[in-house]
Amino acid sequence: MLKCLIALTSLLSTVTVAVPAWTWVDEQGRRHYSDVPIDGATQIELGEPSTFGGETPNRATIQLAPAQQDPAAFTYTILDVISPSSQETVFNIEGILTVELATSPPLQSDHRIDAILDGEYLAIGSRSLTIPIPEVFRGEHTLRAVIVSANGEELMRSTPVTFFVRQNSILTPRPQSVPPP
Repeated sequence: MLKCLIALTSLLSTVTVAVPAWTWVDEQGRRHYSDVPIDGATQIELGEPSTFGGETPNRATIQLAPAQQDPAAFTYTILDVISPSSQETVFNIEGILTVELATSPPLQSDHRIDAILDGEYLAIGSRSLTIPIPEVFRGEHTLRAVIVSANGEELMRSTPVTFFVRQNSILTPRPQSVPPP
């Protein structure tokens, strides 16, 4: 009897249950997620749950969905800048900002991601959700991601994210501790 109970417990612990989730954008343009539906929310599918052990996937590698037969019929429901987050201060990036994005559904094989940094359109043409952007120096910056089709049509823009870059400088180095007399 005890062996059957142990076997049943181990079997039940491996079962995963898909839980529905919903997303919506509020009046201020911020995206929200919930497990409770509200008026105007769109149901989304969540990925596989996290597990321990085994092989960890590379975050920079994404699965591209096959191209749709009718590109005009395809729409994205989510394009978010995950990192840097809104109002985040990043330190000592040495001019290269690493941006992490999230899309739903997955990025189509014939679509690309570009960026708008401080109002300047950067034709990056990335197929990855992790994008390095060069020449981002100290100060306040605003970033948006854009999904572009193969013919150059803009399909979706993310909500703008404002972030700050701080760098150490030889003009204002870190304070040195003064040894006691």
